[in-house]
Amino acid sequence: RPPAAAGHCAAMPRKRAHDDHEAGDDGASQATQGKAASAPLAISPDELDRLVDSACRYALLREHSRKPLAKDQLKEAVLGKERPDRGGKIMKLVIATANQRLFELAGLELVPANSAADADDAGTLQPGPSHADDTQEPTQTVRASGASGKLIMVNRLPKALVPAVKKETAVYHGLVEVIVTLILDNGGRISEIDLHESWLPKLGLKEKETIPGCGNTKVGDLIGKRMVSEGFLSKSQGGFAVGPRAHLSRSAEAATNFRSDQLEA
Repeated sequence: RPPAAAGHCAAMPRKRAHDDHEAGDDGASQATQGKAASAPLAISPDELDRLVDSACRYALLREHSRKPLAKDQLKEAVLGKERPDRGGKIMKLVIATANQRLFELAGLELVPANSAADADDAGTLQPGPSHADDTQEPTQTVRASGASGKLIMVNRLPKALVPAVKKETAVYHGLVEVIVTLILDNGGRISEIDLHESWLPKLGLKEKETIPGCGNTKVGDLIGKRMVSEGFLSKSQGGFAVGPRAHLSRSAEAATNFRSDQLEA
């Protein structure tokens, strides 16, 4: 028995040594992973410049549709479907660099739609470039729940010059302002039924009719489809709230002046 016990004891250190070796391997593996995580992005300045050009071009082209830009669509347009981007680090760098370039060239910036709640209440944000022409019919719908995955282009220039707009655009934006004001005056939310059955008739508007200057699109579709699609309004559970584009691009000073003009008319 004693020799057997001694033999058993002699084997124990070898097991501990084996365990220590495995522990050492695990520690080395973790250290390697940590270094990999903190390693700089494997992207050259030339490639970054090319990706930023693509991002700026795509964002500006999409802005003419007046739809909030989905981040996954921007990623696919810039990186393609096959390019891996663990943690979205490449796209974060691309968007940050693209914003620097957009601001330097045109005073524009891509901001997350869910940052609308933090928009400047002083009204320093101006509408994006697409507001110069708003005649295209909407084709998408934007839900408030999807705002976190979307970007909106805003004008960061204070007192930015606004070019003369078409009559159709002026009429539509006037309607947008009226609806947004109604929502704000009703605590930030208004039900679709109350809007259509109570408030629109007071304005001389009907859900199923058109208004001069807005083509053949019915009032109900202008509000429930186009304004929602463009991000001026968000719609959920049978009601409307102010959307991210209105928060980010609406000038409080201009809104006050517009309201005063209408009350005096």
